[in-house]
Amino acid sequence: MSAYAINCPNCGGSLDVLGGGRQIVTFTCKYCGSILDVEDEYRVLGTFLKVKLPSSPFRLGMIATLKGVEFTIIGMVAYNCEGDKWIDYMLHSPTHGYAWLSFEDGNTIFSRRTRDLPSRNMVALTPKESFEFDGRSYRFYEQYRVEITYVQGELTWVARKGDVTSVYDAISPPYGLSYERSGSESEYVISEYLEADEVYKSFNITSNTKQKFHPLKPFHAPKSKTLSKVSLYFGLLSLFMIILLSTSYSGTLVGGDTFTGKSKEISFHIDDPSHLVELDIYANVDNDWIYYDISVINQQNSKEVYSLGEEVSYYYGYDGGESWTEGSQSAEAFFKVDLAGDYLLKFDAPEYHRAVNTSVTIKQSVVRSVYFIALMIFFLLAASIYLIQLASHHTRLWKHLQEDDDD
Repeated sequence: MSAYAINCPNCGGSLDVLGGGRQIVTFTCKYCGSILDVEDEYRVLGTFLKVKLPSSPFRLGMIATLKGVEFTIIGMVAYNCEGDKWIDYMLHSPTHGYAWLSFEDGNTIFSRRTRDLPSRNMVALTPKESFEFDGRSYRFYEQYRVEITYVQGELTWVARKGDVTSVYDAISPPYGLSYERSGSESEYVISEYLEADEVYKSFNITSNTKQKFHPLKPFHAPKSKTLSKVSLYFGLLSLFMIILLSTSYSGTLVGGDTFTGKSKEISFHIDDPSHLVELDIYANVDNDWIYYDISVINQQNSKEVYSLGEEVSYYYGYDGGESWTEGSQSAEAFFKVDLAGDYLLKFDAPEYHRAVNTSVTIKQSVVRSVYFIALMIFFLLAASIYLIQLASHHTRLWKHLQEDDDD
């Protein structure tokens, strides 16, 4: 709330002084853009005439409670850095002094000056180099120069259009540490990323400003993280089932034979009709192939309960000095019978095939692990979503280093 009002000596406009305290050095007229020297009877130091007010949901005089303290916006400074633009709003609290609220691409950052010094000289650091400060580990992020493009309201220092400041940033999301140097003056600033929606709510305003990436915004994907944990659990459970099936449900041998002719009948007995029967075929084909018509006959009633066709082909050779192979000399098939009892397995190959040495084994009580393998792959892929998003965030965070290398 305004403490009192003055008239601008340049344009005569009535200006509200928001009570920033004795440390206020300049006041900028919102009508004509004149920079007024508070300590010299509001003498005009310069002007921002014909400079457009930057777009923002925040205005001078707004009051909000941030980090448990009630602050009033008393001033603003707009910056430009190679096309990137943002606004720093000066905040004042009668009990807690001054702070800043930065508004950049829809993001809101709270910052204050600090007298504490980091363990390393930030000017000498290279990107990603780490150091300790205030119990946290920071990594140097980037160095850049910013230029003032607009000033409004009350400030504790003289800010003119075109003034340039060198900034050295380090990050430990959601916290940041900056070393700012302008001429012979320098200071350290500690920052904290605040969720914009919470800040808007504190100021009792709404905004549809699109939020862009900011290095101080922590990576936060709760749904993906939860999905990752659950999927990892089920993925490990699927792996356990695969191991269990491969050791305890790999099947019991109930029949088999070896033959060279084009047809063969093999008898076998099934005790466990509740599980699959596995048929394994090995044919000694050599740059050749053979096709079998296979039937499963119930010997009690002579009815066919299952039929299938199975091809075994295997080829190899050399091409361009490199060896190659195609196909396999083995094949497998699975089927199920409804009743326990004696069965007959019939093999028939067409006449045009050359007879090859063929081995057959039949196992009962088989449970296939292929379904659990598919489930395991699915769950592990789902579990990796969070890690992929985290890696993508990390890549985006340090993308500017790659861009600098390209330059």
